[in-house]
Amino acid sequence: MLYKPPSRSIYRKIAELSSLGLILPSSIAIGLLFGYLLDKLFGTQPWLLLIFALLGTASGFYSLFRGLNRFKDT
Repeated sequence: MLYKPPSRSIYRKIAELSSLGLILPSSIAIGLLFGYLLDKLFGTQPWLLLIFALLGTASGFYSLFRGLNRFKDT
């Protein structure tokens, strides 16, 4: 019996799935950064920081679930 190496598509799927772990924290970090900068600009501490942190979290979960749904059927 000969060894058959995995196809490139398997490596591509593994790479895409491993990148999903960075989606949620990076979305939250971007929301926090924008909120912090806008709070400094407008002097509205901590309201814009909280709003953008929530928007970043919601965006991160949305992107995470959308990315996971791509692999649900495969």
